[in-house]
Amino acid sequence: MTFADVLAGVELDLPAYTLAQQEEDDRQLHLLIAAAVLQREVAENLRVRSWLVPASSECTALLIEDGPADAADRDRAHERAADDLTALCELVIRHSDAEESLMTFVETPGESQGALVFACLLQLCGYVRNARFWWAFAAGAGSNTAAYCLFLDGLLLDRAEEAVHCYESLGGADFIHDQSDDPPHYWGMAMGMSREFAQHIEQISHEDFGVIALPGPGLPANVGRRQTSIR
Repeated sequence: MTFADVLAGVELDLPAYTLAQQEEDDRQLHLLIAAAVLQREVAENLRVRSWLVPASSECTALLIEDGPADAADRDRAHERAADDLTALCELVIRHSDAEESLMTFVETPGESQGALVFACLLQLCGYVRNARFWWAFAAGAGSNTAAYCLFLDGLLLDRAEEAVHCYESLGGADFIHDQSDDPPHYWGMAMGMSREFAQHIEQISHEDFGVIALPGPGLPANVGRRQTSIR
């Protein structure tokens, strides 16, 4: 006996599908569709801005070889990268351990978290090239946040391949995973910071790396006072 033979002998008592039931099912279906459409529209309107990544729409045209990147694409990518980099630097400086990390860095140059904090401070003060040096140092010492800073900095320099290398190979992507619930936010800390901290930033000449910025002894305490004033 085949399976078809078994089914042929089964009597099924199916209730009649009335017109009223069909109309009610249609009504419920339309309600579900309308709710789904509304939910999608609300999600689009209230979408939280996330950190910039290689797959972000602003980056895609820049990262595709021989892609359709034009001046407008680059401007959009630069604006997002600059905003996210500023927001991230401010996030680092506002962290409760920033003053202590800087103090450790002043006493023992080479500590990666202190190098990250110092680099972000340099960026906010306008010492962009010096910030890049210390981000590279901190990323090499294992800082995912510094690697992500280098990713954003690479986009600003139109070095897309270098930026993606920092994101993927140096651990910049891990920063995104850690900060998935902490979208970029700009506090405006950079205003006036250059004049405020310039006297606490020293610069020396190095035969291999050129001019290198170093933190002066009074820098950590001044950063601590700045944190207190913006809370």
